[in-house]
Amino acid sequence: MKLNKKFILFIVLLNIVALTLSACGKREKEEGIVAKVNGDIITQEEFDKDFEITKKIHQKNYGEDILSQEVGNNKTYEEVLKENMLEKLIIGNLIAKELEKMNITVTDGEVKDAIKTYYIDELGGEEKYKEYLKNNGFTEEFFKKELKREIMCQKHKEEFLNKINLSENEIKEYFEKNKDYLIQVRASQILVKTEEEGNKILEKLKKGEDFHSLVATESADEDSAVKGGDLGYFTRGTSLKEYRELEDIAFDLQIGEVSDLVKTELGYHIILVEDRKDSYEDLKEDIIPVIENERYIKKLSDLRDNADIEIYLEKDKDDKGN
Repeated sequence: MKLNKKFILFIVLLNIVALTLSACGKREKEEGIVAKVNGDIITQEEFDKDFEITKKIHQKNYGEDILSQEVGNNKTYEEVLKENMLEKLIIGNLIAKELEKMNITVTDGEVKDAIKTYYIDELGGEEKYKEYLKNNGFTEEFFKKELKREIMCQKHKEEFLNKINLSENEIKEYFEKNKDYLIQVRASQILVKTEEEGNKILEKLKKGEDFHSLVATESADEDSAVKGGDLGYFTRGTSLKEYRELEDIAFDLQIGEVSDLVKTELGYHIILVEDRKDSYEDLKEDIIPVIENERYIKKLSDLRDNADIEIYLEKDKDDKGN
């Protein structure tokens, strides 16, 4: 079982399931309880303990004022964070109960082994591991609990996927319906600050100079320059906003073609298309996990829809008089 090297607080649950708390039965605050899931209680103490750490982590990563920022629907970042935290606990409870019925467990030994293999050994020892916890704002108790939850979710997903047998026709049908979103392009770039610099590089390329050699000597983008200008593979609509125009141009080029100068807020770019994956044979192995994830999303969604979930909302102080 492969664990994600980078510890992700919201793990698979919140990335897979786009569910909202409005779908649950909402009740007035019941003392000491934030939710009931098929009769199982999620306590306020459990929620508050985890949320306090999660809150600090987000402040550390995004700034002290992140919690008060509005994120849409008249909600603050903190309110959405709380909803996401509760959603994670609810789905985690449902998954745990399903695994229990299948006599599948996650032992303390498994958690200990995962920490040693994926953190202590890879980070370079016990002290480095402790430093990692400190730098990320994790208590060891919190980290072990989250890691146990991650292993549990992975076991649940693996158990589900082991029962799926995708036919060749299903994969081909998915490809035909979604090929515009599945096609991948791999591109490299040279980025310079001025149009004059860019035109000089285009002239050098026309005279036969090597694109990747010019990346090393001319490109202002240090991140991609150390990789020969490589931007990796990407699909339509997945690039950062500042790269969206470059993405469109890359998809219009053939393998080996070089673009003209492209101006963005970052400067002037020259794009070389290194590779394209646009055939069924090229994309089949990429399509399989996409279909599997969609099936798993449906599985979790059904699991949640069929559960008896009650949310006990704690109103903010400003709302108590309303």
